[in-house]
Amino acid sequence: MDKEYYLFVEGKKVVVNKEVYLAYHSELNKEKYQMRRDRLNNCFFFCSYDHDGNFEENLEDLEFDVEKIIETREMIEEVRRAISKLNPVERDLIESLFYKEETVREVAAKLNISNTAVIKRRNKVLEKLKEILEDF
Repeated sequence: MDKEYYLFVEGKKVVVNKEVYLAYHSELNKEKYQMRRDRLNNCFFFCSYDHDGNFEENLEDLEFDVEKIIETREMIEEVRRAISKLNPVERDLIESLFYKEETVREVAAKLNISNTAVIKRRNKVLEKLKEILEDF
């Protein structure tokens, strides 16, 4: 008695010959093997993101605003350029107060001047930076 081979097509059991059955399962096993390998190697294909017909929406990461990130980087670069246009004394003052986060009192002690003088210099330098950055 010959063994009967079946495949399910749209939920219906269909009788097939041995050759068709083996070819189908061979391809199915290859596909499962490739999927296992992809998972092991952390590979994801674009087709895996198109499970509901909304390919572009599934790729979009709403947590990151790329335009805002680029805009912020451009602003940071423009501020760096503006700071580079300051003279060394002004640049050191800005670096101490804003990059090294030293207090006005610490900067005043380092420069042997009063706190008020540091504040006036800071405000003058910030005003100068504002003028340089006006075109941005």
